[in-house]
Amino acid sequence: MKERLKNMPIPVVATMLGAATLSNIYQGLGYDWIRHVTMWASTVVLLFYIAKIVLYPSIVKGEYKNTVPASLYAGITMVTMILCSYYKDWFPGAARVVLIAAVCIHAVHIAVFLFNNVFHGVKLDTFVPSWFVTFNGIMVSTVVGAAMLPPVMAKAVLIWGLCIYTVTIPFMIWRLAAKEVKPAAWHTQAIVLAPCSLCLASYLNLAAEPSMILVSVLFLCVFLSLVFIIVKLPSFFAVPFAPGFAGLTFPMAIGIVASNKAAAFFTGAGQETLGYVVKQIAGVQIYLTTAIIGMVLFGFMKLLCSPAKKQV
Repeated sequence: MKERLKNMPIPVVATMLGAATLSNIYQGLGYDWIRHVTMWASTVVLLFYIAKIVLYPSIVKGEYKNTVPASLYAGITMVTMILCSYYKDWFPGAARVVLIAAVCIHAVHIAVFLFNNVFHGVKLDTFVPSWFVTFNGIMVSTVVGAAMLPPVMAKAVLIWGLCIYTVTIPFMIWRLAAKEVKPAAWHTQAIVLAPCSLCLASYLNLAAEPSMILVSVLFLCVFLSLVFIIVKLPSFFAVPFAPGFAGLTFPMAIGIVASNKAAAFFTGAGQETLGYVVKQIAGVQIYLTTAIIGMVLFGFMKLLCSPAKKQV
């Protein structure tokens, strides 16, 4: 058990982040039990990883020195944010405090990540879409818990998210086109869907009068990112399962949230046909995402059931 905990990969946390997000979507369809079970499982995984941090700090420190794993450590605060939105029904005060704390910790993580990986020079090999987990992951708070945040904090998170995505995405597109991503980080390419989805969902949550132009541009980014992932799916699944498959989970799930919100906005703005089309796209996303997250969860279950020496 100790060996399994010590070798627990951070992508497990990212996978539960995606599963928890998808369970919120299923709750909206009336399937409460799916949400309850997934949130409980996410809580257990989060607690186990916190235990790893406490019991094996040297291992965690070693992981954090590597750019790609370090970028994924933001998943810890992101899962915490989603769990706060779940537990607020029973512990509203505590959930609000923990949510605000998670936002603050995530902000510190962003600052440390920038210092380690940007101010000291960007390395092309490690400049991959997983950076968006750190940069835009803080926006999970404004997607699931905007009402629990101080208005100033929520607005600051939104502005940061929109600005950092606008600045970073052109360089990321150039990087992906200029040089092939190494196999170890291959599945991080799917993460390009996450930041634009978080920006769109957060903007629609917080803006009193959303701009049709901005919503349309952000949804276009979501749609193009989705098409990019679908085109890449054969190559993503052409290799044996590894923890890196987690890169497919949360982006696909949060993409559904963004599409659903965009569909509601377009319909409410009198663009019924566009709203209907976007809603149908969201349906395709639910179909694909359920299959993908199910396969990734199954892959991690196989790793868990394999001998400890084979754990990644």
